[in-house]
Amino acid sequence: MPSDPATPLTSFVIPCFNHGAWVAEAARSCLDQRDAKAEVIVVNDGSDDGTTPAACDALEPLGVRVIHQPNAGLPAARNAGARIATGDYLAFLDADDWIEPSFLRVLHTKLAADPDASHAYCQERLTDLGKGVIWRVPEWDSILLLVTNLHPVTCLIRRDRFEAAEGFDESMNDGYEDWDLWLKFAAHGWHGVRVREPLFNWRRHSQQTMIDDATARHEALYRRLIANHQDFFANHAAEVAVRANTILRQAECHWIDETHTPIELQYLHAVRDAYHNSDEVAIARRLGPMLSRLPRPARAALRKLSGDAKPDLVTHPATEPERTKKGRPTESNGP
Repeated sequence: MPSDPATPLTSFVIPCFNHGAWVAEAARSCLDQRDAKAEVIVVNDGSDDGTTPAACDALEPLGVRVIHQPNAGLPAARNAGARIATGDYLAFLDADDWIEPSFLRVLHTKLAADPDASHAYCQERLTDLGKGVIWRVPEWDSILLLVTNLHPVTCLIRRDRFEAAEGFDESMNDGYEDWDLWLKFAAHGWHGVRVREPLFNWRRHSQQTMIDDATARHEALYRRLIANHQDFFANHAAEVAVRANTILRQAECHWIDETHTPIELQYLHAVRDAYHNSDEVAIARRLGPMLSRLPRPARAALRKLSGDAKPDLVTHPATEPERTKKGRPTESNGP
């Protein structure tokens, strides 16, 4: 870290529920930021696997602040860390993910260039079971935000804006709590700014994720967002309807049969299912958990030797823009 006292301090908050196997890598990726000052706060949210609390405590000699609390869910764990943060900026990183060394420097530069922005966000790279896939997030668009989430929760946020919006809604334990926060920002008239670099790495290490759980509850959760932001949705209802309908047309998903699933998507789903049921994918699933336990340099070396490195893709058919995946013990934590 630089010694210049004028360099702004960012507080990283890492909620952790039963992810002791990865929390050290997440914390170190925050501590290893270049040309930036960072403090790291790990919130052990009632982990009950017998190993994670100790894995969190083992980070204290590195200068990481560790707090333990009864399980309260992902939004509450993030808020708990934010309350004891001392930085002017906040960044939230889940315990099984990590960021690139230039994350803070690049996002700070982008945010400093726009004093009216509430936060700066970047592209997301999927790793492990989702390796080689990049979510190329769109530019900030408040109308599109009313249709779908725009970017991951791991971004750089001005702390005063976070506090003015009263943080995460702690009752939204079933997902979309990050989307809800961006809607709060937009309702205040604020906006995010985008960096077109994959500086955040989202580790998919199991087949069932909290994204899948949230997607299964999408209608109920989306109705919850509308209820939480009634005036904002009502004021832009016509624009939202036109934008959603246009997206369907552009994606050739306007033709819907009695299943209410677009016909084009039915074909794409069949191709996807055939891929996931292939022998090659079955082998990768068996090897994936073993490879994920190796240090990142070792994983990269093995993939290079095996010729497994592939160019980044535009999107991933099995992922949704909502990026919440860890939390309560009643949920299927993962990926």
